[in-house]
Amino acid sequence: MSETSPSSQTTSPAITTGSPVWVDLGVPDLTAVRGFYEALFGWEFEDMGPEYGNYHMVTNGGAPVGGAMSMQDDFPDEGSAWTIYLKSDDIEAALSDTAAAGGNVMVPAMPMPGLGSMGLVTTPGGEAVGLWQADGFEGFELNRAVGAPVWFEVMSFDVAADAEYYRTVWGWEPTPLGDDGQETGRDGGGEDADYANNHPGEAATAGLCKAPREWFPEGTPSFWRAYFLVEDADAAAEQIRQLGGTVMDGPMDTPFGRLATVADPAGASFQIAQMPVE
Repeated sequence: MSETSPSSQTTSPAITTGSPVWVDLGVPDLTAVRGFYEALFGWEFEDMGPEYGNYHMVTNGGAPVGGAMSMQDDFPDEGSAWTIYLKSDDIEAALSDTAAAGGNVMVPAMPMPGLGSMGLVTTPGGEAVGLWQADGFEGFELNRAVGAPVWFEVMSFDVAADAEYYRTVWGWEPTPLGDDGQETGRDGGGEDADYANNHPGEAATAGLCKAPREWFPEGTPSFWRAYFLVEDADAAAEQIRQLGGTVMDGPMDTPFGRLATVADPAGASFQIAQMPVE
């Protein structure tokens, strides 16, 4: 995580190509977890109707924060998870470049009339990531409101492969960080770093983290995760437990704020972040 990028945002910045632009939640039954997020973040859900597969737009005080859908009809064997989408100016080229780089195209470019086009791939490092090319809808707002997304990172079991993929296909400049959250200034492009931001300084919008294998069940693939802002991480963690969710790790103090890894009642995991006082 960048020490400056989430905590210094006062307005929603323009999202650059190759940066996270959208998140959505897929669960077996959205009605079973919708109340969890409404109570925790105050989110509002709007069903887009059958023409969009009853996909729900999620807003936070009127600002778009993500999407949500039930998967029991089309994806009965899928688990519950949040998916992060990267901004693309040419989705067909990004899909082709991903395949050429050794990734797999899971969902080819799919137009969403009046909104844009989406796709889904797995990278050479093993994680799934979405692609979004806007055509009327630009994505979420990074406005630092409680309940808004504030950071995104890859938990990678093959950092070298992922660093090369995101550099080649998405124009990242992996920038290693030290334990204090500061850029180390050393070369290497992130391949041998425990943590690297996707760009140096305030241009950082996402991170690449070396996932300790011993922390995860055998067979866990690399994965993206999203952070959502809370006012009080400890109070939010207790509320999550009361709402039927799980606190998997933390809350703990870090150079980037007080953080915790949590999951909703369906098992979809995400991060909560209480940002440091400036």
